[in-house]
Amino acid sequence: MRVLAAACLLALGAPLSALTVKPLSFAELVHESAAVVHGRVTDVRPQWTADRRGIESLVVIEAYDYMKGGLGEAVTVRVPGGQVGTFVNIIPGAPRFVEGDRVVLFLKVNGPTVPVVTGTSQGVYRVTTDRASGALLVVPPLIEPGASASTTRGDVARRPLALAAFADAVRRAEAAR
Repeated sequence: MRVLAAACLLALGAPLSALTVKPLSFAELVHESAAVVHGRVTDVRPQWTADRRGIESLVVIEAYDYMKGGLGEAVTVRVPGGQVGTFVNIIPGAPRFVEGDRVVLFLKVNGPTVPVVTGTSQGVYRVTTDRASGALLVVPPLIEPGASASTTRGDVARRPLALAAFADAVRRAEAAR
């Protein structure tokens, strides 16, 4: 049965690839990023990659403010994966976005290309609104950058942080460079 499955994959000529991500500490995440933007997703456009072997999505962010750097009032970010017609390309560990998401993104820029998220999903922090106070809170990724692979329920480090305090943490990490 395994031989049959392997033969089918080979016959289809499907490219096999993997996404490898180096765990980053918060300071490394800040230092490796050209920009850190707080904004809202206004558009998600999946498209075929240039070689037509995969699908990527272009995510447009309306920038509310930058905690580091600056890429304009709206910035387009490229993320792996997406759906074009009936073809779906799911990349484990890659962030997914929908229109209306409020986020803080750590962005890497390599030359004149479209920016990418630093550390894949490590560079995506979701922003929510506290129901009681109305304050904006930044929620850390499921696995905090540089943390061990295990999480503990109720861990204080996993609690959301006020947006202003998070911005201060980014600026302190950049200043400590």
